[in-house]
Amino acid sequence: MSAPSVRQDLHALKEDIRRMATALGFDAVGITSAEPLEEQRKLWRWWLGENYYGTMHWLLESGERRLDPRSYWPQAQSVVVVALNYFRSDEPVERPPHEGNISIYARGRDYHRVIRKKLKRLLQGIQQQVPEAEGRPAVDSFPLAEKPLAVRAGLGWQGKHTNVILKGRGSYYFLGELLLNLPLPPDSPFEADHCGTCTRCMDACPTDAIVEPYVLDARKCISYLTIEHEGDIAPQLAARMGNWVFGCDICQQVCPWNRFARDTGEHDFRSRVLEGLWSLEAQAALSEDEFLRIFEGTPVRRAGYTRWQRNVAIALQNYKNRK
Repeated sequence: MSAPSVRQDLHALKEDIRRMATALGFDAVGITSAEPLEEQRKLWRWWLGENYYGTMHWLLESGERRLDPRSYWPQAQSVVVVALNYFRSDEPVERPPHEGNISIYARGRDYHRVIRKKLKRLLQGIQQQVPEAEGRPAVDSFPLAEKPLAVRAGLGWQGKHTNVILKGRGSYYFLGELLLNLPLPPDSPFEADHCGTCTRCMDACPTDAIVEPYVLDARKCISYLTIEHEGDIAPQLAARMGNWVFGCDICQQVCPWNRFARDTGEHDFRSRVLEGLWSLEAQAALSEDEFLRIFEGTPVRRAGYTRWQRNVAIALQNYKNRK
């Protein structure tokens, strides 16, 4: 389908989209073109060539298509990029050593469902104003290089830990995209890099996964190891995983910009993990049926029961070794 003949002023529509997205609860909204991210192509080829993707073979299979939104949906002319805060201060990011720690993003409802639902409602709102409009919502399960898109849409910059940082707000944000067949005026890219000489995220990573500023070797990352990696984990890495049983927040915990983090207003991101299940002994004792029931609707189920058992066993051993 070719671009629709939209009679409405596109600048006014762009601001309406921003207002609708904010009303839906998104914390930041930016708009960019659906042109390929050509400036990322050389870095992406190098990163894949270094095998930093580990066993995430879908990254290799999608290849450079991830840099072109139109490879996902050819009709795309613009991309609305949104950010949704997931930080909560009512429970600690870091749990004591005898407890199995879960990344704070995974303690509530699966963000894919939350963001996708909001993006669908945003599309419906746009179509009420422009019936010819078509769109495709995307969360990180789709083949899009969403972090560079967020930078190009003006939301923030990619920190040395590779997460997108919103100036004055930090990095505890999910990203989502809505591809549209409308030629909306793009926002200015976020050009500045406010990491400066800071290397706290690199210095704090227990497994040295941030091999150089802005470059992550997923094969060493605790989040990757606890969620994506199948089979045994190398002993030298397992010993550095501490009590993390799903994900890791260390590089964000130490980031100076996250001193600005504020509580999310999203009710779905409240913790679904019962207090009685934080202890490693309680987590190790879960049957598969209990695991599936307790973590129903949360990202934790992505790891699966076998990997969960492996992660908890490693955390237990690390705790015993501390005594």
